[in-house]
Amino acid sequence: MKDPYWWYVLYVRSNTEHRVAKYVNLAFKNKGLSYELEAFSLESEQYFNNKKTKDLDKPYIMRPVFSNYIFIETNMPENEFKEAFFSIAYNSADIIRLLAYGKSGIIALRDEERIRLEYLFHNKRCLEHSIGYIEGDRVIITGGALVGMEGSIKKINRHHRSAQIEISLFNETQTIDAALEIVSKK
Repeated sequence: MKDPYWWYVLYVRSNTEHRVAKYVNLAFKNKGLSYELEAFSLESEQYFNNKKTKDLDKPYIMRPVFSNYIFIETNMPENEFKEAFFSIAYNSADIIRLLAYGKSGIIALRDEERIRLEYLFHNKRCLEHSIGYIEGDRVIITGGALVGMEGSIKKINRHHRSAQIEISLFNETQTIDAALEIVSKK
């Protein structure tokens, strides 16, 4: 994506994230605008153990990290994006609203929040599982997306092989689940 670029966030109906992302990508493409644009749902690998995943030897499935949220990465400035977006949103029953920072009306995700998400997801749109161990009261992550983010971990569920981490999104603290396999406890 060419600099400068922004992320805009849509709030959509439950379980429509992929359908809305496809719709938004196609609708903007059909408008013939000269801007780059990609709508996507941030996903996470989640541990899921059943017969099907055992047979495929893939114990992780993909789930949206933020239910009901679609992210749009584009080099389109806010004013032009708003104008183009509202004509597209009007024709979709699945799009509820475009998120903004309170009464300020700013719709682009702040750079520090966007950069934190890009770091966490490694520019892959997927939060990969992590591996680590527990030493005393500390969690040490040795591989995966959570390397260096031990301070963000709020809770670990060893049975479900997951960790809850907190991140800031639109000035609110969001708790998300990340796949974390604890291989040993020292």
